[in-house]
Amino acid sequence: MSVIVYAAMALAASPLQGTFLVEVGASRGIGPYVTPPGLAGGIAAADFDRDGDVDLFVPNGPGAPDQLYVNDGAGHFTEQAAAFGLDQDGNHRAALWFDADGDRDLDLVTVGDCFTSVPCTGEPTVRLYQQLATGGFREVTAGCGFDRDLSSFSDSHVGGVAAGDVDGDGDLDLLVSIWEGLSYLFINDGIGRFEEQGAARGIQTLANHWQPVLFDLTGDGAADIFQAVDFTENYLWVNQGGGTFVDEAQQAGVASAFNEMGVALADHDRDGDLDLYVTNIYVPGVRYNTLYRRDAGGLRFTEISAQMGVQDSGCGWGTSFVDLDQDGWFDLPSSNSCAGRDSRIFWNGLGVTGSYVDATERAGFEGRDGTGLITFDMDGDGDRDMAQVGLDGLRLYENLHLGGSLRRHLVVRPRMAGSNRYAVGALVTVSDGVYRTSRPILAGQGVLSQEPFEAHFGVGDAATVDVRVDWPDGRSVVLEDVAVGQTLTITAP
Repeated sequence: MSVIVYAAMALAASPLQGTFLVEVGASRGIGPYVTPPGLAGGIAAADFDRDGDVDLFVPNGPGAPDQLYVNDGAGHFTEQAAAFGLDQDGNHRAALWFDADGDRDLDLVTVGDCFTSVPCTGEPTVRLYQQLATGGFREVTAGCGFDRDLSSFSDSHVGGVAAGDVDGDGDLDLLVSIWEGLSYLFINDGIGRFEEQGAARGIQTLANHWQPVLFDLTGDGAADIFQAVDFTENYLWVNQGGGTFVDEAQQAGVASAFNEMGVALADHDRDGDLDLYVTNIYVPGVRYNTLYRRDAGGLRFTEISAQMGVQDSGCGWGTSFVDLDQDGWFDLPSSNSCAGRDSRIFWNGLGVTGSYVDATERAGFEGRDGTGLITFDMDGDGDRDMAQVGLDGLRLYENLHLGGSLRRHLVVRPRMAGSNRYAVGALVTVSDGVYRTSRPILAGQGVLSQEPFEAHFGVGDAATVDVRVDWPDGRSVVLEDVAVGQTLTITAP
């Protein structure tokens, strides 16, 4: 009872005054969206044309071409998939931007399936589109190693896609998870040719796999894999060096056997290490969303969902750690697809001393059905907006909370030489003299979705912060007294 009263009092006194997430899709150029048949769909966001703003790729279901929304820098979008050669018509469920061939341009993979007998049997599950020097794209699936159907059973359904350097050779490899099927790990030769090695690397299990995230959780310089699994235990594939894996989910405390689907990874409690949030189908006393706090020393997590108030988001799908009000503490939006249940905004204005507060209605997020969800700055004003796909289309939410606020932000974009230009696998940490807050640079998270290759931090009323970037190759750089209120690109030496 005391927690509930405390939360209610905190919300009443919070700066969350009135609706601050406003759906603006139609006015910003977002058109009709066709949901892929099955359980979920996603969105991929990145600055593919390198003009400084974030663009959106939206895979569509059968009978509609995929969509590429090009941002004008002020948050207005023009659909240009056909002009760029990306208007494939199929049953596509997910997509991912990454540099597949090492030329420092972003290429694109789309991932589809034949769930519920969509007539596509035998077609490639994964398609690769190479970005050309002209800025357009051409499909190079044939001969790159992706040109086959990954369906294991008639009801196989793509569960997630992510990229990372699992073998330590400097280029990005690709992991594709299949719900009611296998996991496929495609190892990159550095110039865009891939060999499937899931079984040889130790991760090709038969299960109902959902979203994976690839990141070095042990600090040994090798990318590990957390994989959400439906019905049975999650996997935490710890890299043994060179890209072979052993499951240590049980030892790490993250092996719950619920209905895990979506994954977010960031520093929830601002102690400098990464915590894990996993969405579920909520049944009181049976299964629930899990917030795993990283413990000091070793690879071990403690589940703290109930005490932090983030157990219930209905049929939880896409999610993200994001500081919506830029007070320095990450909030947690979560998509929901259960009839009669809202998607959620869990607001953290209490810091480490109290639980999150359900601010869904206050935020203007009530009545929303959705699966894939991402956060990004669509209009260049420094705060985080959101996009969500659901049965009633693609929705774009503008964050109006900071109108007139003095709260500040810092966005860090790490960049590297070589094949991993966008520094996938880097860890960015911001210190304000009291807290250290860390964010990873990921390629694939939430559910079937991708956020931009950058780290956004709310910094409250701080004027300067210290910034540290730990690069995937083991080096690090520290910048002191960095002015906030800017987007800072840091290039590895």
